[in-house]
Amino acid sequence: MAAWHQTRRADGALRGSGLILWGIAYAAITHLYAEHPSPVSPGAMALALAAIGFLGASIGSALVMLGRHVFDEVEVSSRWRMRSTTTPPGGIDRD
Repeated sequence: MAAWHQTRRADGALRGSGLILWGIAYAAITHLYAEHPSPVSPGAMALALAAIGFLGASIGSALVMLGRHVFDEVEVSSRWRMRSTTTPPGGIDRD
C-alpha cells in the first residue's frame, strides 16, 4: 500500500488547497490595498493582512507547483549530516 501522499487523490487535494491559499492571499492583499494603511505606522491589521497574503501566496505556490512531490525525500550532503563520531572536525583526536 502506498503512503497517503503518493496517491493521485492526495495530489489533487494538495494542489487544490494551494489554489485555495492563493485565493485567501488574493483576498488579503486586495483588502490591504483597499485600506490604504499609513506607511509610518501601518497598524496590526495591516501587518496581519500582509503576513496572511505573503504566507498564503508562498505556501500556495509551493503546493500548486509540487503537489505530492512536496513530501519527496532528498539526500543531504555529508557536510550537513549529523556526525555520529565524537572526533572533532579535522580528524584530530585530542586526548
